[in-house]
Amino acid sequence: MTETKGKKALSLCILRVLEQHAGKGNPLSTRRIIEYLAEDYGMIAERKAVGRNLLLLQEMGFPLSTYQENGKGYFLRADAGVEPHEHNPAALDAYLRAPRSEQSERAIARLQDKVPVYVSEAERGKQPESVFLTLDLLKEAIEKKVQISFLNMVIRPDGSRAPQRKTPFTVSPYALFLAEGSYYVIVSMSGYGRLLHYRCDLMDQVHLTALAARKIETLIECRDGLDVAAYVNRTIYRTDVKELHTVLCAENLTGDLIDTFGDGVSMRPEGETIRAEINAPWEMVRKFLVNNLKHTTLLAPAWRRAQIREELLSALSTYPQG
Repeated sequence: MTETKGKKALSLCILRVLEQHAGKGNPLSTRRIIEYLAEDYGMIAERKAVGRNLLLLQEMGFPLSTYQENGKGYFLRADAGVEPHEHNPAALDAYLRAPRSEQSERAIARLQDKVPVYVSEAERGKQPESVFLTLDLLKEAIEKKVQISFLNMVIRPDGSRAPQRKTPFTVSPYALFLAEGSYYVIVSMSGYGRLLHYRCDLMDQVHLTALAARKIETLIECRDGLDVAAYVNRTIYRTDVKELHTVLCAENLTGDLIDTFGDGVSMRPEGETIRAEINAPWEMVRKFLVNNLKHTTLLAPAWRRAQIREELLSALSTYPQG
C-alpha cells in the first residue's frame, strides 16, 4: 500500500480505483470505493467527498457510469472511443493543480477539451481574470492550426506595462503550459529556427490570423514532435538534463575538455584536431564553446548548432564595428 496525502490527490486516486477494480460486471458502491482508497492508497475519505469527486470526474469528461444511471454503482465505460486509462489523465492533473477559483476551474475544464496543458508542478498562484480569455483564443488557434498576432507587454520599473515594440508579433502557437505561477504558450516565429515561449498574462490584443501555422516537424529540434515536458524543464527550470554533443576542437584543449567534463567526454584524434563526444548539460557545453570560440566547432546536434549560430549572429549585430 502506498500512502497518498492531499485533498487534490483524491480524484486521481478514485480514478485509479475505478480503472483497477471496477467494470460493467462489477460496479463499485461508494462504500467499496472508500475501502479501496484506504487499502490501496492509505486515504481516509468521507462519503460526501467521494461523491463530490465522482461528480468532478464526470464534469472533466471521464466516461463514468453512475448509480443513478445503472442502479448498481460506479464504473468507467469503454464506449467513449478510448480506453479509460487513456482518457486524458493529464487533463485531470492540470485541473487539480490549477489556481483555485470558479472561473479558472471552468476555463481549465474547457481548455482540456482538445488542447492539453502541461503542468510541471503544483501551482497555487492566483491568475488574473483576463488570462483565461487569452487562453481560450490560444486554444482556438492551436486547434485550427493558425498563426496569432499579439502585443507582448513588458513590466516597467514602476510596475506599469508597456508594449515591447509598437508592432505586433506574429507567431505559430503549439502548446500551453503552467509553470511557476504563470501560463505560457510555446510558439515559433517566422524566420527564427527554434521554439520560443511567451507569458500569457503579458500578451495583449491577441488575434487569430488567416495564416496557416508552421508545422512543428519543420523545426530542427522538433523533427520527432514537440516534447513539452522536456522544453519546460530545459527553458524554465534549467534542469541538468544531459545531451550528447559532437565537438571538433584544437589539440591544446584536451586538458580543458577533461577538466570540464571528466568522464562525460571521449576523444579521438582527427588530423590536427580532436573530435570529442561530450555527454553533458547544454549550458556546460555552451559555456565551453563560447569560452573557446576560435578553437572549437559544434558539429552535432544540428539544432544546437543552429542555436549557437543564431546567438553569435545576434551578438554580432549588438556589437557593430566602430
